[in-house]
Amino acid sequence: DVIDMEVFNQIVELDDGDRSFVSSMVTEYLVQVEATFNEMDQAMETKDLKEISQLGHFLKGSSAALGVKQVSLTCEKIQNTAKGTPTEKTLEEVTSLLKRVKEEYGAAKIWLQLECSSPT
Repeated sequence: DVIDMEVFNQIVELDDGDRSFVSSMVTEYLVQVEATFNEMDQAMETKDLKEISQLGHFLKGSSAALGVKQVSLTCEKIQNTAKGTPTEKTLEEVTSLLKRVKEEYGAAKIWLQLECSSPT
């Protein structure tokens, strides 16, 4: 599952019923993820695994808070893998994980946008 519905529904319950709170959280999250992916891509260009690990940690937390489960889990793998010794193998693994997390995010983004645009 792309989204942890229990977590997402807790956020929906905090809303006043018009989904403005949820929509603003989702919008902020989407902007944040896009910016973080750009930073990760830049860090990969310089093979800065420490930065990628920190960005993975950051994105893991914000994804988990919104219930974006798969992205959060893959970001945790990025965080832990990028902590390793910067070998070619580590760089390949991180590159593969980044590709995967972007695909997972794509699916989550569609779901979140549909959820925010649908009536309550």
